Amino acid sequence: MVIQSVKDFLIHIGLEKGASEATIRAYEADVIQFLDFLKRELDARPRFADIDGIAIMSYLGNLSRAGYSSRSIARKIASLKSFCTFCMKRGFMQADPSAALSSPRTGRDLPVFAGRETIERMMTLPSPDTKKGLRDRAVLELLYGTGMRLSELVGCDINRCDFLRGTIKVLGKRGKERLLPLGGMAAESLKSYLQNRYGVPEEVWNSREDYVAFLGEGMTDPLFAGRGGRRISRRTIQRIVRKYFEQVAALSRMSPHVLRHTFATHLLEAGADLRAVQELLGHASLTTTQNYTHVTAERLRDVYDQAHPRA
Repeated sequence: MVIQSVKDFLIHIGLEKGASEATIRAYEADVIQFLDFLKRELDARPRFADIDGIAIMSYLGNLSRAGYSSRSIARKIASLKSFCTFCMKRGFMQADPSAALSSPRTGRDLPVFAGRETIERMMTLPSPDTKKGLRDRAVLELLYGTGMRLSELVGCDINRCDFLRGTIKVLGKRGKERLLPLGGMAAESLKSYLQNRYGVPEEVWNSREDYVAFLGEGMTDPLFAGRGGRRISRRTIQRIVRKYFEQVAALSRMSPHVLRHTFATHLLEAGADLRAVQELLGHASLTTTQNYTHVTAERLRDVYDQAHPRA
C-alpha cells in the first residue's frame, strides 16, 4: 500500500504539477531512501501508521550523522513534506507527520562556470573529421550558445530549429515553450552535424522550404540521435560534456548545467540586461537569475584587488 502510494505520488507530481523528469527521479530516490531506512529500523515493511514525526526525525538524524550536507537534507525534507501532504490529502494519513519540520539553513551555492579562454579551448577539441566529433561540437556549442537545459536539449526535435530566422524553440519546465537565439558557432556546428548525418547539401540551408523538403519526415527526428536513430540519452550528453571539460579545466562540477551557468555569466559580464537573461534561461523568478550577479560581482572584486594599486 505504501509503495503503491509512492507510485501514485510520482504520477501526481509529473502530470498535475508538471515536474521535470529529473525532479521526479530526485523525489522518488528521497522517499524510497526514507522507506528503506524505516524498513531496516522496523525489520518489516513500513505501514502508513509507522510514518510519524519520530520516524522522520530519526531518519534525518541518521542522515546528519552520515555526513549529508544541510543542502541535501533540506531537499530530502522537501521531498518528504510533499509526499506526506499528498498522502494526507488522499486519506492515507490522518495527520501530516512532516508538518512541524523546517529545513536547515543552507548557504548559497554560487554557480560554477568556466572562463572564456577555457570555453574557446574546449570547442576546438572535438574532431571535425568524425561523426562523433561533429556531434560533440554541436552539443557543446548549443548548450553554451543558448543556455538551454539538458532536458531541453535531449527533448528537442529538428523541426524546432529555424536556421533562417536564427531561432530554436525549446520545451522548458512545466511545459513552457520559449524561443532562443540560434546563431554564430552554435548554428554552424549544428548545420555541420546535420549535413553529415543526413547528407544535406550546404546550399539547402539558404531556404527553409528547401531544407524542410530535403529532410522530409526527418524534420520530426530528435535533434541529437543515438543508436538506431533513437533520442540521445541524458547520460550520453553528460559524458560528452565531462569528457571535454576534463581536458581544459579543473572545476568542482563538469555537468551540462555548468555550460548553462557559463552562458549566463558571460552575458552578464558583457553587460546584458538581467531581465533578458532571465527570459533566455526560462527562470520563473528574477531572484534565481540574480545568483549570477553575485558571481560577476565577486569576479570584479578579484580583478580590482589584483589590479588596483590602492586595493
